[in-house]
Amino acid sequence: MRSGWLLALLPMVFGNCACRAPPRDPRTLVVLSLAEPHHLDPRYPEDLLGASLGRLTFAGLMDSDPGTLLPRPALAEAVTFPDTTTVRVTLRQGLTFRDGSALTARDVVATYRSILDPSTTSRLRGTYARTFRAVRELDPRTLEFQLERQDGTVEVLLQQPIVSARQAGPSELLAAPGNEARFLGAGPVGVESLRRGDWTFLRRAPSEGAPSRLRLLSLRDPNTLALRLLHGEGDAAELKPELYPVFERDPRFRVVSAASVGLTHFGLRCDHPRLQDVRVRRAIAHALDREGLRRSRFGARALASTGPLPPHHWAYTPAVPRYTYDPALARRLLDEAGLRPDANGVRARFVLRVSSQRFAVTLGRALVAMLGAVGLSVELRPSELATLLVDVRAGRFDMTLLTIPDLSDPMGLAFWFHSASIPVPGARSAGGNRWRFRDAELDRSLDEGARALGPDARRPHYVNAQRILAERLPVIPLWHPDVVWVARRSLGPFTPRGDGGLEFLLDLGRRVTGLPAPALTVPAP
Repeated sequence: MRSGWLLALLPMVFGNCACRAPPRDPRTLVVLSLAEPHHLDPRYPEDLLGASLGRLTFAGLMDSDPGTLLPRPALAEAVTFPDTTTVRVTLRQGLTFRDGSALTARDVVATYRSILDPSTTSRLRGTYARTFRAVRELDPRTLEFQLERQDGTVEVLLQQPIVSARQAGPSELLAAPGNEARFLGAGPVGVESLRRGDWTFLRRAPSEGAPSRLRLLSLRDPNTLALRLLHGEGDAAELKPELYPVFERDPRFRVVSAASVGLTHFGLRCDHPRLQDVRVRRAIAHALDREGLRRSRFGARALASTGPLPPHHWAYTPAVPRYTYDPALARRLLDEAGLRPDANGVRARFVLRVSSQRFAVTLGRALVAMLGAVGLSVELRPSELATLLVDVRAGRFDMTLLTIPDLSDPMGLAFWFHSASIPVPGARSAGGNRWRFRDAELDRSLDEGARALGPDARRPHYVNAQRILAERLPVIPLWHPDVVWVARRSLGPFTPRGDGGLEFLLDLGRRVTGLPAPALTVPAP
């Protein structure tokens, strides 16, 4: 209750405040975040914020169009297919890393080989090794990939950010103070400081009026974030739902949403003795008032979900089983599955693992209450996000509340749901099927979708995959939350990306302030 009171008072405290914020460098954009990045090496995308910052620091052969999210050339000048299992890439001329050294085919080859190395612990290896047999340099601007088979996902995998061959060993580049110069990329920014909780990046090329430095401050709670933004100690932040009203009512700020390609879901461990029966999983889906929670917590800033892909996705299908809020039907299904209430009205006991972030805990409590109403006794157990992810990956959970941040290409469904993606001891890079879900028909659809060439040929296979996931319910889809950002109105209009990309931050203020951006000098490693 105390935090709710404080959030309610924030607009009154600062709405008409004439207090001056501490002076700051006007060319530094200060971004406040409730997440703390831990990984910047793009071969080890362990946390979403670190991966997004890594894509600012590094660049890939391809990137994704911010509107369609389809692949487009970046470092690559041309991508051709001499035959069905060969991909030839020609690099653009004059490519350089941030220290001025040339970026050549040798660096691209070293990056991919480091991921394909059997000794790597990168969770990308499983996906990449199923696609690429080998990669070799033909000349400084040309390289070839040999594929295991015809594959329609290659252009997505070519978005892998490239690191320098000098740094592309089999181990992760640790994002720690003192290692700044090791993060050699060809992205729009270079690393200045990796001080814990206070990362700073320098823009590689000047742009009139745009920020020349990006500073990311990691904060612990929403109240602190709101207070610092309102007091002028920050310029922009990604918002959680509890802060929407604070900034939507304040004329000094602009709040903007983008429809995301992420999924918030209620994950179930499918090899659990009580959860391996699909009737129990369907009962849980009927016990959860997902639409009521979505409306009350997000308003218009989240889309109702029927499966992993949002309605605006090119591979989406609405023709899947739906699970309305129906506690009576949930009880009947539990009875049919043999989970009848004991003398205390309890049918079964579970543990729900959630992030310790306040909003996740609040949602978890609501879900626990709904499940309790149909006789499922659920203990809510919050953890720091890093601990939660390790435990869920290791199978130390019954139920969990998580978000898959990016399904811009449906090939990601294989990473999350294919039987080959189940993490096992000693194979950390296997994939993200934490639910221990196995279905041969789903595996075939995902494999065929990966082999098909072009969206039209791929779509039928992913339509079938969505149907299977909706019928078998390894995870219960909750909603597709918008990506919501707030920035000082004086910085001008902006458009965030639905896939979590941060490139738009580099343009904040460019149309309004007209501040000159000085040339940047970045020390060589």
